[in-house]
Amino acid sequence: MTGRSIAITLAVAVALATSAPTAAAAPKGEKEAADLRARDLFHKGDKDYAEGRYEEAYKEFQEAYDLSPRPQLLFAMSNALERLGRYQEAVDALEKYLSSGKVKDKDIVQKRIANLKKRVEEKKAEEDAAEKKRQEEAAAAAAKVEPPPPPPPPPPPPPPKPLLPYVLLGGGGLALVGAGVFGALTLSARSDVDAGCRDAPSGRLCTSEAQDAIDRDKTLGLITDVALVSGVVLGGVGAYFLLTQKSEAPSTVKVGVKATGRGAAIVGTF
Repeated sequence: MTGRSIAITLAVAVALATSAPTAAAAPKGEKEAADLRARDLFHKGDKDYAEGRYEEAYKEFQEAYDLSPRPQLLFAMSNALERLGRYQEAVDALEKYLSSGKVKDKDIVQKRIANLKKRVEEKKAEEDAAEKKRQEEAAAAAAKVEPPPPPPPPPPPPPPKPLLPYVLLGGGGLALVGAGVFGALTLSARSDVDAGCRDAPSGRLCTSEAQDAIDRDKTLGLITDVALVSGVVLGGVGAYFLLTQKSEAPSTVKVGVKATGRGAAIVGTF
């Protein structure tokens, strides 16, 4: 505590100890009680100030001033406020103290007010710089934020229904129709054979027209057999795939007709 602060402390203590009632003051008992309480608060605040508890000291000086508004208490309050870094409030307390008309060293108080105002400006400049830096850092952080990932692509459309079963069924149906047509032609050729041939002791004798019918019967019969077998196989395979088809790609099917010595046969792979 500086010499000036010690002098103010003594002045406050003396003022509180020697206060006398005035005509317009509160009743003597109440005022004496208030002055006594203010003096106790001042001494407590002075002790807290000396021990570095500036917030408690300021509150006690303020409460003492509310009970007994001695101008010297404003000086004590300004000391605590300055220690707390509340420079503008310290300036306000000193200016109020200066305007009370009970200041002996006005020049010293005015210089202190001027110094405190400089510190107010410096603190404001520091706060403005810190705020500007904070805003710049926030803007930089926002610029670095990665954009959200794009939404997932829509699910793929369901695979089209395989056409193979229907192709096989259609082919089998056409083959059966063809088998029916060629079967009727085969029966007609056999009728011509029966009409143009007769049995004899030396063997069966046929006219030239019947011989042509025999050739037609063999050819048409072979075609009928091939068409019939093809229709049954193609239709069966098509029905199988139609009933058992799944989401995965259908198996590759190869179907063909192979002539044999006894007629025709259907061959294929799955």
